[in-house]
Amino acid sequence: FDASLRDALLEITQKKLGLTVICDDQMKIAGVFTDGDLRRVLSDNKFDLNNAKIAEVMTSGGIHISADKLAVEALNLMQSHNITVLLVVEGERLLGVVHMHDLLKAGIV
Repeated sequence: FDASLRDALLEITQKKLGLTVICDDQMKIAGVFTDGDLRRVLSDNKFDLNNAKIAEVMTSGGIHISADKLAVEALNLMQSHNITVLLVVEGERLLGVVHMHDLLKAGIV
């Protein structure tokens, strides 16, 4: 969790998902950092954006769903938490993410 806030912002921008997931070496989720978290950091003014570490500003955990669940269950979870990106896990290990747009393209919504 030694990555810088700057590195996280680059990843958010490159992947165009609106978030980055922070994991340990075994891909166990430590937290997430979203574009909403960025807005809160910017409005707070207590972090040095050039030197802040992602561990200082991330949200612990993250809303996730098991890979063996149905897409409609992912949609329901997204709607109930008012989110557009959901972490997909196997046990505690991150496998990937599913975006609301993925569900739209697949005709789930």
